[in-house]
Amino acid sequence: MQRAQQNELEAITDMFNKMTEQCFKKCVATYKEEALSVGEATCVDRCVHKYMTVHGKVQEILGQQAAQAQAAQAAMGAMG
Repeated sequence: MQRAQQNELEAITDMFNKMTEQCFKKCVATYKEEALSVGEATCVDRCVHKYMTVHGKVQEILGQQAAQAQAAQAAMGAMG
């Protein structure tokens, strides 16, 4: 169980780092001001929302597949 938690933490950290890098590249073109402009902040918000939505959908699908695999394995075990 400990290894599974470590893998999940690494996956979340990796996703966060990729999201940060990609959203920054997409939304912040120049460094004119120390604070984000309204347009930059809106872009970052949308970008992060999209990443989080996709991540949630992927997690949901993977969870369903894992449950199906576990059910199939249990059914095979019951037969044998």
